[in-house]
Amino acid sequence: MKLRIMRLQLYIVFTILIIIAVLHLFDAYQTYGINKLLENTPYTQSLLFDGYSGFQTVFLLMMPLAVSIGVSDIFIQDRKQHLLHHAYMYHENKSVDIQVILYSSIVALLLEIIPLLINFVGEFLILPDILPERMTINPIGIFSWNTLSVHLYYTMPLLYILLYISLTGIWGAIMNVFAITLSLYTNKRILAMIGPFIFQILLIILSNLTYEPFIVPPIYFLMGRTEFMYFEVLPILLTLGLFIGLSIYFYVRGMYKNELN
Repeated sequence: MKLRIMRLQLYIVFTILIIIAVLHLFDAYQTYGINKLLENTPYTQSLLFDGYSGFQTVFLLMMPLAVSIGVSDIFIQDRKQHLLHHAYMYHENKSVDIQVILYSSIVALLLEIIPLLINFVGEFLILPDILPERMTINPIGIFSWNTLSVHLYYTMPLLYILLYISLTGIWGAIMNVFAITLSLYTNKRILAMIGPFIFQILLIILSNLTYEPFIVPPIYFLMGRTEFMYFEVLPILLTLGLFIGLSIYFYVRGMYKNELN
């Protein structure tokens, strides 16, 4: 019964993300597709790149919630319903835990990537397939201060956008690990579910307290382009290290705490 509920909540959040991606397509058609302007292309107006659309912000804000609701509370369910009891009987605990984290992270990655791919493919049905060009189509120009790897964008824009979509999926997997870590400390599902979302909000607040971006919230650098801050690789790596470091630290402490209990 509980497995059915877990699958149901996964299907629900996945459907919600798909709906956001499709609604953005409808909004893009109404906003950009009717006039067929040269500066409005799938490479500039896809969900992660359309900075003028609220659907971009909604999708990225919902990402940690969708991941944690969909796949990240299995240890809480195990403590209540012993979902992993059979696996623990025949395999080492660490081996089972690693497999749970690995499989749930893959699901989290696909949960984020598939709606973005649907949105990107759909953009080609409503917008002209015009490659970005730095000089002749200047209004769609992406510059060095508001994105990563500008040269790749102008030489291989398809690969560039697929790279951003992949990064979003990777961050979904990282947030899954972070949410699983939080679930080791509480039996209340709501706390584990909203933990990554609250942490992302705190990062946004911290990043706006200083002029120098020592930490860059994922919602910023996962956007194809943004005017919020100057992008540098070091703050992004620091943010990545912060997520991974906290996840490892609290996971080890949480597993040790559970073994003592």
